[in-house]
Amino acid sequence: MSLVRLRVFYFCSLGALGGTVPLLGARLDAAGFDGRQVGVLMAMLPLGRTLSGPAWGWLADRTGRAGLLVRLGGVVALCGLAGLLLARRWEFAVLAALVFSVGRAPFGPLVDALTLETLRAQGRDPRGYGAVRLWGSLGFLIVGVLAGTLVDAVGLDPLWLGVALSFVTLGLTFSMPDGRERARSAPVGPALRALAGAPGFVPFLAFAALHALTLSVYDTFFSIHVRALGLPAMTTSLALCTGIVAEVAVLRAGERLLARMSPGAWLVTAAVTAMPRWLGTAESTSAFALVALQTLHGVTFACFWMGAVQWMNERAPAEVRASAQSLLSSASYGVGALAGALLAGELRARAGMAATFQVLAAISVVATGCAVVAWHAGRGLGAGGSTPRVSA
Repeated sequence: MSLVRLRVFYFCSLGALGGTVPLLGARLDAAGFDGRQVGVLMAMLPLGRTLSGPAWGWLADRTGRAGLLVRLGGVVALCGLAGLLLARRWEFAVLAALVFSVGRAPFGPLVDALTLETLRAQGRDPRGYGAVRLWGSLGFLIVGVLAGTLVDAVGLDPLWLGVALSFVTLGLTFSMPDGRERARSAPVGPALRALAGAPGFVPFLAFAALHALTLSVYDTFFSIHVRALGLPAMTTSLALCTGIVAEVAVLRAGERLLARMSPGAWLVTAAVTAMPRWLGTAESTSAFALVALQTLHGVTFACFWMGAVQWMNERAPAEVRASAQSLLSSASYGVGALAGALLAGELRARAGMAATFQVLAAISVVATGCAVVAWHAGRGLGAGGSTPRVSA
């Protein structure tokens, strides 16, 4: 598949999220749902990914029809988002949010696997994944800023923008190869067992869940923290822009960075860097300091995601590359994000937002330990991921 089309897909796909998810809580509140109802609705997003992500990956590896499955996911996600737009009753909105999340679940891992395969097919280094993925970060930022501007200027419902970009994203899925050339089903079961036995696999998944937990709490609760400090809402916007600009810069340099340090080393770097980020966020009371601290997002997210995708890529047998990326997605922004939402909500109610970010720093200590174990266990593996490091 063309790398240009993959870049456009990432831009539109993550742009649809950027124009919807950051503003979704306020939109649901304006629709008359109370705080507990909004919390349950938002929990449907990681729950759907957790429940369905591995199934999407297994189907892709079992049938070889990843493109067709991404297309099906696009239809399901569009139906869910349209249902959320039209929902007037809470029960229907919950169902629509879950459908939307289930449909979105294959977008990340299956397209990540396709991107890595495309890079290999074109004779390029799979470590160049970051230079393709950065277009998704740009889409998230640009569409998010546009959505916020339109909401303030003309009162646009952000879900309309999400629906429009979801239509475009669905159209782009028709340019993806659907794998009809595969003659027989892949031996997914034995290959998955081989992957599960890879050195450091369990601590790696534990790290991914814990680290994503902290990042998801930041995504959801940072604006609340800013408001509790009495700072202007512009602080949140500037922090978001600063973090994503740093993220894009690191992703752009991803191939060079991964050539110098192994994926495991980048996981450790991301976890260690998260500690001062969360402690600084907890203790800072000035807008300038809070915004400046978010430059660390370039390491805590970009290095984490590049390192994690490449870590899986180097260890997954060819038969389960989609399943491997789906497991990463489900562990991180499925289980981790869901646990983060539940934990942060309780901590905020009991101790306040500053204490919540202090707890995130403590969680990052544990995540660092898991990352060190995963790195040490896999230090004998080579870099590059051009061939499977575990055979089925």
